[in-house]
Amino acid sequence: MNIQFVSDTDGKIKAVQVSLKDWQTIQKKLKTYQIAESVKTGYKEMKQIESGELKLNRFEDFINGL
Repeated sequence: MNIQFVSDTDGKIKAVQVSLKDWQTIQKKLKTYQIAESVKTGYKEMKQIESGELKLNRFEDFINGL
């Protein structure tokens, strides 16, 4: 991965540049990570509902809350 840093006249880094191909790879990895985190969160909530720590919301209440 080729990374370029853009700095101001004081030498402070203000931006990072990567190739489009690298950016697309980063986005795919981020999407995969976000999906995995969502599944993990859902699993934890399911366990909390089963143990009584979290109240199960009815679908109708969810829709009405939108």
